[in-house]
Amino acid sequence: MSSFYDRYSTERRRKGSVLCVGLDPDPARLPEGYDRGDIIPAIRSFLADVIRATGELAVAYKPNLAFFEVLGPRGMELFADVLEEVRSLAPEALIIADAKRGDVGHTAERYAKTFFETYQCDAVTLRPYMGMDTIDPFLAYRERAAIVLCHTSNAGAPEFQESGEPPLYLRMAAAVATRNEETGNLWMVVGATRDPASIRRIRDEAPDVPLLVPGVGAQGGDLEGVLEAAGQDVLIYAGRAILYAAPERDGVARAAAAEAERLVRVMRTYLS
Repeated sequence: MSSFYDRYSTERRRKGSVLCVGLDPDPARLPEGYDRGDIIPAIRSFLADVIRATGELAVAYKPNLAFFEVLGPRGMELFADVLEEVRSLAPEALIIADAKRGDVGHTAERYAKTFFETYQCDAVTLRPYMGMDTIDPFLAYRERAAIVLCHTSNAGAPEFQESGEPPLYLRMAAAVATRNEETGNLWMVVGATRDPASIRRIRDEAPDVPLLVPGVGAQGGDLEGVLEAAGQDVLIYAGRAILYAAPERDGVARAAAAEAERLVRVMRTYLS
């Protein structure tokens, strides 16, 4: 199997895109027209419509585990079904499990097997703040990617991540860069809602570590500013802006495709 980065690079060139589409289904926001009598197949149909509409532009899809776990055992069956929908409808796209796991070694080994063997995901998001040893079991899967939190997009992120001198997020970036020299399969999460100057500082610390950037779209992140600061080795995540672009089923595919196309048009001005 080719590495995550090699597959990403191939799709970036082929599609002229660095778009990562979020698959975070909220039953309360399900567009009108889907059968709400049984919410599980309704969500599957909804997400399949979005995947089908964006498959020509999306380099990756990122289902967030919280939106599936909350639905209980059937929700995890739905998670597996959605992965199969991506593989069927957008077979070259990468699948990132947004799980934000992080635990001691023997537990981390089980998490790594869960996402890389049981579910065959291509990457997983991780919380490295217990120490870099907690991500080692994921790095052992060299063809997959470990995407660690560095400087996140939520409002409370500065409380800890910007503390100290140098700030914690820059120390994290430096540690990830050092570890990545050995393994080559690390990425970092850097929020689009942060000042682009902080992204440039991260780039200075970790010039060779690709970035997954959430916060564009519904959270109001500056897409152009991110692309200027981050360079080409980046995945730009958009979730709600694409998923809930239309209030009714008849418009879901058209509106999702239109929003994806709008974002990719901007991306292409920065991708040479």
